Amino acid sequence: MSSSEIEHLITQGESLTVEFKSDRKCLPDRELLAAVVSLANTEGGDLLLGVEDDGQVTGLHANHLNVSGIPFGQGKGTHYERK
Repeated sequence: MSSSEIEHLITQGESLTVEFKSDRKCLPDRELLAAVVSLANTEGGDLLLGVEDDGQVTGLHANHLNVSGIPFGQGKGTHYERK
């Protein structure tokens, strides 16, 4: 997914297939997994971590910058990009 596609998702706002999750205070793993499972149990979709409900991009908490072991880029809608 390109940066422009991500920007487009953000401008469209949250929906049944797009979920924004704030990571300012380090989203607990349990909540992150619940969001992923929720999307997986419906039609699928895109989870944008580090985006507030109003669409403001606030970025990832330092604890989530090292995501080794997570298979990003191996499925539809998965994307990871450091700024």
